[in-house]
Amino acid sequence: MALNILDRQTFIRELHEIVTPTHPVLYAKYLKGRDIQLKNIEQALFAVGRNVFIYGERGVGKSSLAATAANEWMKNQADADPNTYIDIACSPDSTIYGLVGNIARQATFKSRILKKSVKSSFGINLKWITYKRDNEKIELDFTKELNDLSDCIELLKEVESLYHFPLIVVVDEVDQIKNPVEIERLANLLKQLGDKRVDVKFIFTGVAKTLDEILGSHRSAARQLETIELPKLSWDARWDIAKDALSHFNVKIDDDICIRIAMISDGYPFYVHLIVEKLLWRLFSIEKEVTHVEWSDYYEAVNDAVNGISAELSRPYLQAVTQRSQDYEEVVWATLVADNNIGVYIKEMYTHYKFIMAQLKEKEVLDQDRFYNRVRNLLKDQYGPILAKGLKSGQYVYKEKMLRGYVRLKAEAQKIHLNIDEAKAIDDLRFKANASVKSTKYYSSKAPRGW
Repeated sequence: MALNILDRQTFIRELHEIVTPTHPVLYAKYLKGRDIQLKNIEQALFAVGRNVFIYGERGVGKSSLAATAANEWMKNQADADPNTYIDIACSPDSTIYGLVGNIARQATFKSRILKKSVKSSFGINLKWITYKRDNEKIELDFTKELNDLSDCIELLKEVESLYHFPLIVVVDEVDQIKNPVEIERLANLLKQLGDKRVDVKFIFTGVAKTLDEILGSHRSAARQLETIELPKLSWDARWDIAKDALSHFNVKIDDDICIRIAMISDGYPFYVHLIVEKLLWRLFSIEKEVTHVEWSDYYEAVNDAVNGISAELSRPYLQAVTQRSQDYEEVVWATLVADNNIGVYIKEMYTHYKFIMAQLKEKEVLDQDRFYNRVRNLLKDQYGPILAKGLKSGQYVYKEKMLRGYVRLKAEAQKIHLNIDEAKAIDDLRFKANASVKSTKYYSSKAPRGW
């Protein structure tokens, strides 16, 4: 539907269904580039006693994948409402008893809504749960009554009995649990759920790279977990988000603008969704009919996106660039050549720094020694910290990988070109953008270093 004929409330509703920078994607049609992972999760959930662990960098879309997979699973169950999966966020003080108690509270409440899915008797009187089809309060504070894992298993069995299909529980940021006692309980809970064939399915998410980082030496639970690594978004998945969102409102967007969005997002869906959200708001505010995105619209949206970034994400950058010498911003931009995992030497950063400074003719160019000193400062707390030491001596990587996208946004807002090989990269990506129109395959080929 065209932007200019939408009322404000309709626009807001449709906008936040399509682009979701502040909450997870919930529907498969809006989750780009994750078809393989969704299929693998579905297959894992069909296996008796198997659960799923999604891991990857912060911001790559783990929560969106988990929420979409849970929604799709519930949607495919008879009489199930896709919005009734259980969703739990972990914190450093989370306990397994608290987690299980929270599951029971949510499941008992939601089962009242799913009258078709609940067993047909008017009341279900179980050891843990007293359930009736009215709005009476839950009679038991489950967490306080749980004394051991046997209690947890019995409670989850009763939760299972309220439904005619396997219940899905999404446990977000499970790696936040650091207490060794709770980690051991989690490992044992997963093992016992499988051994006793309790039909409650878990989808865990975490930034840890391996199960060892979460379960430590408690590897006995590993056979109950299907591990799914979530990489950053492929190039055409990034621009598909933009194209599909604009197409929904009958607005055309050029491939070159989509390529810019794909580049500066650094593969993090959060940045793509945020830029597109700001772009659509800009277009909606134009009084005349809008049928095409102009470059001026794009740059205004990038500025809006920069201003809309949370303080938590922008803090390291602002801490680095607000130094007394006032020459750190260009240095930080030059560090973007530091690849996420490989690392890069200062000498290569300096080459890119001179390329950036050639675009800012009015500013003094730091000599090599002063530039090197600035880069080394970026490892210190009072300068962000932006960087960390790489695997090899003299190499540097980004301390917080997702920060790279914010740095790109700041440079893009000032129309700074960051990469010497940018022209070659754009030509290559323009070909891929055209090819993706004719193919359902998502391109994962690497762009030049620094992109």
